[in-house]
Amino acid sequence: MSAGRRKLSLLLFIVVVLASGWIGVWVDMKMPEQPEGNSLGMGLWLVLPMLTMLVLRIVSRDWKDIGVRFNFKGNMKWYAAAIAIYPVMAVIVVGLAFLLDSAHVSDIEINTLLTLIGVSTAGSFIKNIFEEFAWRGYLTPKLIELKFNDGSLYLVSGLVWALWHAPYYMVFLPNTYFETTTRTSFLLIGCVLMVAWSIMYVEIYRLTKSVWPCVFMHAVEDGVPTLLLSVTGIITLTKTGELWLSPTTGIITTVLFVGFGLWLRSVRVRKEQKLSLGH
Repeated sequence: MSAGRRKLSLLLFIVVVLASGWIGVWVDMKMPEQPEGNSLGMGLWLVLPMLTMLVLRIVSRDWKDIGVRFNFKGNMKWYAAAIAIYPVMAVIVVGLAFLLDSAHVSDIEINTLLTLIGVSTAGSFIKNIFEEFAWRGYLTPKLIELKFNDGSLYLVSGLVWALWHAPYYMVFLPNTYFETTTRTSFLLIGCVLMVAWSIMYVEIYRLTKSVWPCVFMHAVEDGVPTLLLSVTGIITLTKTGELWLSPTTGIITTVLFVGFGLWLRSVRVRKEQKLSLGH
C-alpha cells in the first residue's frame, strides 16, 4: 500500500473513532427507553473502533501488525509487568496516603472484595479486547508505519484514545460521578492521563508485538484501582490525597506511570539496537 493510502486509511479510522460515541449519543436520543449505562449507543461507541479496524484491514489485506498472537515465548516478564503495574502502584500510593492520613477504607470481607475484583476484571477483559485491538492493534502500528517519532506516537495515540472517551464523560456517565468535579474537567484530566498512560501501553505492545498484555493491563486497571475508588468507593481519599495520590488520577501516580513507560522504552530501544548490531 502506498504512503498516501496508508495515511488516508489512518485518517478514516481516527474520524470514525472520534465520531462513534456521538453516533451512539444520537441513537440513544432516538431510543430514550434504555437501561442507564447499558444502552445501544454505548454498545456502538465501544465496538465501532474495532469494527472499523477490521474493515480497513480486510480491504487492504493487511494483518501483519495486528498483534493477535500471544507471543508468550521470551515475553512472560512483560505480561507479569502488565498485570502487576496498576495493583503495585495502587499499593504504593494508597499506602502513602494512609501514612499521611489522607485515605479511608470501608469495612468489607476479603472474600467479597476478591469476588468483586475477579468479576470486574473478567468483564473488563472482554470490554478491553475491543478497546486495545483498536488502539494498540491498529492505531499504534499504523503510526509507527508512518514513521511517527516516539513523542508524536504517544501524543497522537493518547489523544485519540482520550477523545474517543469524550461522549462517555460528557453524556453516557451518570451524574453521580460528577458530584465533586465537572464533566469538562473529567475530560481534560482524561486527556492528560491517557497521553501519559499511552507510553507504557505503546511500549508493552512494541516489546511483545502482541496486544494481549495491553488487554490484561487495561482489564486490571478497571478491575482493581478504578473499581475500589471510582465504582464502589471502598477506598476514599481526601481532596489533597485525591490530587496527589489517587492510584488512577494522582499527580505522583501519573509521574510514576510515565517513568515506568519511559523505562520500558529504554529496554525496547536497547533490544532493537542489539538486533540491528546482530544483523
